[in-house]
Amino acid sequence: MTALEAVGLHRTYRLPRRGPFEPGPVRTAVDCVDLTVATGARLGIVGESGSGKSTLVRLLAGLEAPTAGTVTADGRPVVASGSAARMRWFRHEIGVVFQDPYGSLDPRMRVGAIVAEPLRALRIPGSHPSMVASALARVDLPADAVDRYPHEFSGGQRQRIAIARAVVHGPRILFGDEPMSALDVVVRARVIELLESLASTLGLTMVLVSHDIGVVQRLCDTVAVMSAGRIVEHGPVSLLDAPQHPVTRALVEAAPTLP
Repeated sequence: MTALEAVGLHRTYRLPRRGPFEPGPVRTAVDCVDLTVATGARLGIVGESGSGKSTLVRLLAGLEAPTAGTVTADGRPVVASGSAARMRWFRHEIGVVFQDPYGSLDPRMRVGAIVAEPLRALRIPGSHPSMVASALARVDLPADAVDRYPHEFSGGQRQRIAIARAVVHGPRILFGDEPMSALDVVVRARVIELLESLASTLGLTMVLVSHDIGVVQRLCDTVAVMSAGRIVEHGPVSLLDAPQHPVTRALVEAAPTLP
């Protein structure tokens, strides 16, 4: 079965004007990408800085609208430019973990309210406090975290809060945009173990963007390598053991060793 499919996905941006009478140049971030993500797969998207990998995951997650091309989930179109009501079914299906645990959590909100945000926004029925408590337990945070503020936690704990928020409503697909890059090596390894456990126990399809080959080798079973907005190599994660494309070889050679 197919969880996500992108066909002819293209995304351009108009850069600032060079002068008062000259339009800004157009930059292509994603260039005619075709990609299929099977249900239950763990796809890693890697590439050098500026390769388009974060833009691609935002398009797949319906956080941005493509300039051209389509994204479908279970055969239904994902319309990022549609109304909130038209997108609600897809928001039920996905959770997103962003790069910076310091910037993605509202410092004025208590953790319980932060984790409950998807439940309120998506109008999920049932006991929200119980769902929040269950999500916090899944990410190994204490029950009393609900009454505390993000600044009272370490960086790794904040990312656990973000992960709890991403899974509290029971999504089928989890997106991660560099979710380990702001963490130190030891904390990163623990968060990787947590994501491995959640993917297995919850049966999640995972789409993970990372510049770190080692993270992808630990977490993913398939990999797509991007360069200049295109996928230049795609297949089982074992291809990283014998990469064929020069970009992939360069990424593998530069990869740090995880503990």
